[in-house]
Amino acid sequence: MTAPLLDVHNLVVRYKPRGLFAAAAKPAVDRVSLSLPAGSTLGVVGESGSGKSSLLRAVLRLVPVESGSITLDGQDWLAAHGPALRRARHSIGFVAQNPFLSLSPRLTIAQILAEPLLARGDKPGAAMQDRIAVLLSRCGLPPDFLPRRARELSGGQAQRVAIARALALSPRLLVLDEPTSALDVSVQAQILNLLMDLKADFGLSMLFVTHNLKVVAHIADQLMVMRQGSVVESGATERIMSAAEQLYTQELMGFGRRAQKSAPTS
Repeated sequence: MTAPLLDVHNLVVRYKPRGLFAAAAKPAVDRVSLSLPAGSTLGVVGESGSGKSSLLRAVLRLVPVESGSITLDGQDWLAAHGPALRRARHSIGFVAQNPFLSLSPRLTIAQILAEPLLARGDKPGAAMQDRIAVLLSRCGLPPDFLPRRARELSGGQAQRVAIARALALSPRLLVLDEPTSALDVSVQAQILNLLMDLKADFGLSMLFVTHNLKVVAHIADQLMVMRQGSVVESGATERIMSAAEQLYTQELMGFGRRAQKSAPTS
């Protein structure tokens, strides 16, 4: 069998307790495992406080991991440091929930898309400008958007720019954190269709984190449902959407009320 692009095994993430005499905190991610094959999409679903965002941050190396392992493209991802870590990060593209918070208001769209290329050491010039224009066009915006700034764009247009930037270094894995939750329903569908097209065209693997199971079901090959830091159900999207085994999963699908109750943020 082909090794997965991303393999997470028994991952534990625990934040430090606040206060000198505070009791040890419960794990935000508690022995979570997942396997993401190349060219596949895994939807990670759960309400606020489920641990899905902490899992995402651990995969992005933004929070320390207490125990467990993460293998990315056959390499020990947690062992990478310094220049090796910076090079390895090129294989991951990241799209945040709110594009207006992730895109600099001071820079033009051309400058925003050039940032990751310049950081890698690419030289500015005609080749870079062509690369930027192609990226933007592939994400559904014409080149005449390049001189604009993010504040001049609609939410859907800004998210297309964010996706184009995430693809600038030709990553193999695209990590998406609630990429449609700040958009209107009609625009959500457009962005999901764009992501499916990009996945097919570039052979991308995607880790799609969201609270909305119905949204991610349209794009994910596999689903993983989290609650209070643990995985409560996982499997093929078609199986879960047609015959979810856990009541909590059914509630996330809209068949109950309990999943809508508030919970502490992870």
